[in-house]
Amino acid sequence: MTEPNRPDPDALLAELQRAERESRLGRLFIFLGMCPGVGKTYAMLQAARQRQKEGVKVIVGVVETHGRSETAALLKDLEVLPRKMLEHRGHTLEEFDLDAVLQQRPELVLVDELAHTNAPGSRHSKRHQDVIELIGAGLDVYTTVNVQHIESQVDIVRQITGITIQETVPDSILDHAHEIELVDLSVEKLLDRMAAGKVYLGDRAEWAVSNFFKEGNLTALREMALRFTAEHVDRDLEDIRRAKRVSTAWKTNARLLVGVGPSPYSESLIRWTRRAANRLSCPWIVAWVEGSKRLAPADEERLARSLALARKLGAEVVSVTGEDVAVSLLQIARDRNVSQIVVGKPGPRAWWHRSLSDRLVQESGDIDVCMVRPELASGSARADKPQAVELPVGLVSEYVWALGLTFVVALLGWLLLPYTGYVFAGLVFLLAVIVAAVRLGRGPVLTMAALSAFTWDYFFIPPRFTLHINQPHDIVMFVMFFIVAFSMGHLTTRLRQREQAERRRQRQTAALLRVTQSAALTAEPDRGLEEALRAINEFLRADAAVVVRNMDRSLPHAVHEASTLQPSAKEWGVINWSYQNKQPAGRFTDTLPESEATWFPLQTATSLMGVFGVRLSEKALMDFTTRQSIEAFALQLALVLEKEHFIFAVRHAELMEQSERLQRTLLDSVSHELKTPLAVIHAALEGLSGVKNPYIDEIHTASARLQRVVNHLLQMTRIESAAVQPVREWCLLGDLIEQVRQSVGEALDNHPLAMDIPADLPAVKLDPNLFSQALANILHNAAVYTPAGSPLEIHAALRHGGTLAVRIADRGPGLPQDGEEQVFQKFYRGPGSPTGGTGLGLSISRALLRSLDGDVKASNRPEGGAEFVITLPVETLTTPSLP
Repeated sequence: MTEPNRPDPDALLAELQRAERESRLGRLFIFLGMCPGVGKTYAMLQAARQRQKEGVKVIVGVVETHGRSETAALLKDLEVLPRKMLEHRGHTLEEFDLDAVLQQRPELVLVDELAHTNAPGSRHSKRHQDVIELIGAGLDVYTTVNVQHIESQVDIVRQITGITIQETVPDSILDHAHEIELVDLSVEKLLDRMAAGKVYLGDRAEWAVSNFFKEGNLTALREMALRFTAEHVDRDLEDIRRAKRVSTAWKTNARLLVGVGPSPYSESLIRWTRRAANRLSCPWIVAWVEGSKRLAPADEERLARSLALARKLGAEVVSVTGEDVAVSLLQIARDRNVSQIVVGKPGPRAWWHRSLSDRLVQESGDIDVCMVRPELASGSARADKPQAVELPVGLVSEYVWALGLTFVVALLGWLLLPYTGYVFAGLVFLLAVIVAAVRLGRGPVLTMAALSAFTWDYFFIPPRFTLHINQPHDIVMFVMFFIVAFSMGHLTTRLRQREQAERRRQRQTAALLRVTQSAALTAEPDRGLEEALRAINEFLRADAAVVVRNMDRSLPHAVHEASTLQPSAKEWGVINWSYQNKQPAGRFTDTLPESEATWFPLQTATSLMGVFGVRLSEKALMDFTTRQSIEAFALQLALVLEKEHFIFAVRHAELMEQSERLQRTLLDSVSHELKTPLAVIHAALEGLSGVKNPYIDEIHTASARLQRVVNHLLQMTRIESAAVQPVREWCLLGDLIEQVRQSVGEALDNHPLAMDIPADLPAVKLDPNLFSQALANILHNAAVYTPAGSPLEIHAALRHGGTLAVRIADRGPGLPQDGEEQVFQKFYRGPGSPTGGTGLGLSISRALLRSLDGDVKASNRPEGGAEFVITLPVETLTTPSLP
C-alpha cells in the first residue's frame, strides 16, 4: 500500500544536503533597486547600523557614497576597512581588500555594487566572486545591485533603454541569496532627486536625464524589479511547499487575451480561453476590434451573443476601434500586460494572403501566441462553405446608381468627344468615381471604377470599340486611370466610413454627456432624471423606464413618473428578477428572453439603486455598441441615484445625531432631576410605615413604578456613554435566576413561573449584575404584557461550544406583526400596551447583553405567546466527580 503524501527520497536527501551546505555558508542579503539613486546603499547602511546595535560585529568592506552627504553620514559609527591599492599602467587604483576581511573575520561585511568589475591585479575579476568567497568562508554579506545588471535581464533592458549593460552578475548568485530586499521608489520622486542633484552631479546628471533616466525607462525598470522580486518570493514559497509536502497548485501572474468577432467560432474560442484561465488561475480579456464598416444584422447578432457569453463566463470585455485587427489586438495586449494571446488556427488560404494568426506570431514580440482549433457554434453554417448572399435593398440601389452614373458620364463624353477628345472623357470618368465615393459604398464605387475604365477604353481610346490600345502613352494613361480610380474610390470610401463611425461615436459620447449633465447637475433630482430619460429616448429611439428602489431597499410597484415605458404584469416579474439577481434580463438575454424590454440593474460598486429598462423596436437588434451605450447610461443613472441617496443619508444622519444628542441630554437631565424628589418621597414613606392608610399604599406603588422609570433612564444614559464595563465572576445560574425572580417582585404575583434549570448545569463565568438586570427587564416585560394568571416559563441550557441559552416564554397576545426587532428599539411601545412604562426595558436588556458579547432575539410561539431567547458565550467550571 502506498502513502499519497510520502516524500520523495531523492528530494528529501537533496533538501538535507542543501540545509547542511547552507549551515556552513554565510548568508547573503541583497538590496535590489531599479536603477541608481533609489537608496539601496542608504538602506543597506541603515540595516547594518541596526545589526551593530544588536551586538553584531560589522565591517564596511566597500561602500560608494557618490558624494551623497546623507549616505556618508551613516558611515560615522561603522568600522570602515581601508581600500587596497593596486598599480595599473601608471595609475593607483583603490579596490576592496578581500584578504583583510578574511583575516579579521567579522560577522557581517558590507560590499556595495555587486556588479562592479575589479581592477586588474585583484584576485577575482568580478566583485560578486569576492562575495561568493566571503560567503563560503562563513561570513554574512550585505550587498547592493540594480535590476539592469542581472544577467537574465540584460536583453530586456537593452530593448527598453537602447543601452547595453556591460557589468552583470549571474542569476545563480541571486538564487542563493538568503534574502532579497526591494528598495523601491516612485519614478516621480526619483526624478525629483535627480533634479535636486542627489543622484548625479554636473554633466553626468544632464547626460543621465537625457538618455537613461527617462520616465518610460524608469517605469519599465521599476516593473522589472518588482517582478524579479516577486518571482524570487514565489521560488522561496515553492521551497517551503516542497519541504512541507503541500500538494496544492500555486497561482500565476499570467493574463490571457482572446480576440472575437462576428465569427461562428468565437464562442468556442471564448470557452477555451475560460478553461485555460481557470487552469492558470489568472484573469482573461475578450477583445472586439470595431472597424468603420457596419456589420450585417446577422453578424451583429452573432457578435452580441459571443460578447454576452464572455460576460457570463466572467471575462473583462474590451472594445477598441481600428481598421487593423492585429495591430489593435497587440496594442491591447501590451497595454494590459497580457502574457498570452489566444487565436484560432487559420484555414486554407491563398499563398499571398497572411492570416491574422500569422501576423500575430510575427509581430507579437515577447507575447506568446496560442493557436487552438475552435469548434463551430451549434446552429451555425461552416465558414468554409459558400453562403447564399442576399443583398440589402439599399446596397442594390447603390449599384444601380453606380451603373446609371457611368452611363450618364459615358453619354456626355460621347457627345463631347468631337470637341474635347478622349482624354477629357477619361478625366470626367475619374471625377465621377471620386464624386460617387462620397455617397456610395466601397463595392459600388470599385465596380464603377472598373466599369468606367473599360468603358473609356472601349468607346473613347483609339481604336474605338475594341479593348486594344496602340499608343504607349494611351496604355500608360489607361493604367494610371485604373489605379487612380480604384485608389481614390477606395480611400474616399474608407474616409467616409471612418467619418460615419466617428459621427456615431461622437453622437454616443454627446448623449452620455447629456445624460450625465441632466441627471447630475440639475438641482431637482426628479427633473434631472426626466431630462436624462428624454435624452436616452432620443438617442436610442426607444422607450425607457427607471424603477428606483425604496429606502428599505425594496422595489416599488410603479416606474418613475418620467418613464415612457409602462411595464405589464409580466414585465414586473422580469424587473424583480433582474433586481434580486443583479443581472440583465429580458429581451436579447438568456433570461426571460420573451420579454418585450431589456432590464439592467442600476448597480454601482457599493449599492443597487434600482432597475433600468429599454424597449427597442421589434426589428431592432441590440448589437455591441447599443448594449455598451445602454450599460453606460445605466451606470450613470445608478451613480446619480447613489449620490442622491448618500446626500439624503448624510442629512438624515446629521438630524439623527442632533436628535440623539438632545435626547441624551434630556434623559440625563430628567433622570437626575427626578432622582432627588424620589429619594425624599421614599424617606417620607418609610417614616409613615406604621400608618394604615390606603392612600399611602397607592403612593408607595406609584413611587416604585416611577423609581423603575428613573432607573431605566439612568441605565440607558450609562450604556450610551460607554460607562458599562463587564466584571465577570463565577456564578450558579439557578441561584442567579432565583434572585432575578425575587427582584421582579409584585409583577410576578399573578403569574405562575415554571423554571427549568438543569441540576447538573456547571458554574458559569459572567457579570451577574448586568445579566440580572437584562433578565429582570425581559421577565418584567413578559409579566406586564400578558393577562393575569397566564403562566411564564424559564428554560436554561448549555449549548455546544460554551454558549449559554436562556429562554423566557409567555402565553400572552404575542408580538405585533413584523415586530421581532422593533420591540428592542428605544421608547417602542406596541399596540394595546398598558399604561405606564417608557419602552426602554427591552432596549436596555439587549444593550447589556451585547456588552457581554451576547444577544437576545424575540419571536412568536406557534402555540401562542412570545418567547425571548438569550444567547451568551460563557466559560464553564466543571466539578470533578468523587470516587
